[in-house]
Amino acid sequence: MGSFSNFNTAGMRFLKPCFVGRCGALALLPTQAFAHVGDHDSWWTLDPVIIAPMSLLGLLYLSGLLWLRRRNHAGVSMQPLALSSAALGSLALFFALIWPLDAFSESSFAVHMAQHMVLIAVAGPLLAMARISIPMNAALAAVSPAAATALSHPRKWLRLLLMPFVIFILHGATIWTWHSPSLFELALRIEWIHTLEHLSFLLAGYWYWTVLIRHGENEGYASASLSVLATLMHTGLLGALITFAPRPLYATYVQTQGSVDMALQDQQLAGLLMWIPMGACYLIGGLAFAAAWLRNVDRNQERRLQTSSHTIPGSK
Repeated sequence: MGSFSNFNTAGMRFLKPCFVGRCGALALLPTQAFAHVGDHDSWWTLDPVIIAPMSLLGLLYLSGLLWLRRRNHAGVSMQPLALSSAALGSLALFFALIWPLDAFSESSFAVHMAQHMVLIAVAGPLLAMARISIPMNAALAAVSPAAATALSHPRKWLRLLLMPFVIFILHGATIWTWHSPSLFELALRIEWIHTLEHLSFLLAGYWYWTVLIRHGENEGYASASLSVLATLMHTGLLGALITFAPRPLYATYVQTQGSVDMALQDQQLAGLLMWIPMGACYLIGGLAFAAAWLRNVDRNQERRLQTSSHTIPGSK
């Protein structure tokens, strides 16, 4: 009974006008989150550990595109949608890791949550839509055909990572595990764990959507849609738990925000970012897969009608 009363009190607090006004800030990067982190010298994070791999992978991707273009390759990775997705995905990585989110993520949980959201729900899906593995593999094949062949034919146990249900579990586990207070605090204290956290978010987002797109093209659009909508539900649950938590979950942000009240407000904003904008990303993806599934159903029905009309004697 006491827990229900606490939940009800928290729920009433969220109906106050000040909180409703705060929800409007979700249309932009929350300025409230930046209000208490003005002691930074720069909004830029020029970390060679981040910039060097991004530059090398970008160079590999562009080299692969040029290699395919010179051979008049008109594959899916050369289509306008794929090229624009690659550009937008690169821009999302820039915002998340170089300017400005990373510079403020250690001072504000809301900014840190926005960074995680961009990595796993924006950059990852966009890079998957860009089919970046095709030009990168082409560039690698030009340098080392043996390495490209090995990557194109993974070992049997690695093929488990191509199963939609397996990657759904791993994707969800990545989100829930890294947001556990103990592991989250550890990542804030140890730099290489922090880097691993961000890398795992990006890879989980990229591979999840890569597997779903591949599965959908093999007549699996319906199950892909259900997978994305299930992800929407469990990430929304985590966002709600963070939003309605009665006290700050991460001690570091109590120190950086200056008080328990400010840390709690910052945490509420972080939970809403996971709950609403991140949920909107998954909702859009799920609806896109559902629309593709309906189009496939219509095409299959047309084929069956055409086939039956040809098999009926006397039909034209």
